[in-house]
Amino acid sequence: MPVCPICNCEEFKSAPFNRLSRKGLPPVCANCRSLERHRIGRAIVTKLRDREKFVEYRLLQLSNDPIVARGWFASVEYSIYGGDNSIDIQAIDRPDGSYDFIVCSHIIEHVPDHRKAIKELTRVLSLDGLMVLAYPTPATRAVTVDWGKPDPAQHGHYRLIGRDFEAEYKTVIPDAFVLSTRGIDPVTGDDDIIYLVTKNSWWVKRALESGLDCSIVAP
Repeated sequence: MPVCPICNCEEFKSAPFNRLSRKGLPPVCANCRSLERHRIGRAIVTKLRDREKFVEYRLLQLSNDPIVARGWFASVEYSIYGGDNSIDIQAIDRPDGSYDFIVCSHIIEHVPDHRKAIKELTRVLSLDGLMVLAYPTPATRAVTVDWGKPDPAQHGHYRLIGRDFEAEYKTVIPDAFVLSTRGIDPVTGDDDIIYLVTKNSWWVKRALESGLDCSIVAP
């Protein structure tokens, strides 16, 4: 029986609209509600986690998911996209370097200008910090498709971002390192790519030496 690595639950069910994983398995944990991407992200962050750093870090979490545990951090600012506490990631009303750890999971495909959003998120990331940036599903999508407007048939997405966008990171955020990190969901066996963004070469070295399947895509 598969076990959720986040909460140890052994019960899973289909996602909304009866979606199953690519391998035909129910992907939603019945307890913590995690999906494939959440468990992949949690495994990546757990591998990279430095407890001494994290207990002093300021977290900005832009999605309601269990990629990280909020108790790991010194402080938490939490934003639900479209909710009363929603931060406009295209124009973040915070000073430079306000956060040491940012989780932006499946958000940038929902905003009109994803390049501006990535620039803003990187601006408010501290010089010592790390950002987890996830969007659907670059592991299976080579070329970006952008409709220029939200598509109701695609959950309101403006675009689906492919691996071709990796070539743009060095132009969009020239002051940052970007790593492509591939992980496998232990529940369904599906894989996906999550991007790590940092301004600090220490995090790059840690990621490359961690045993994760990752590579530098920018600069």
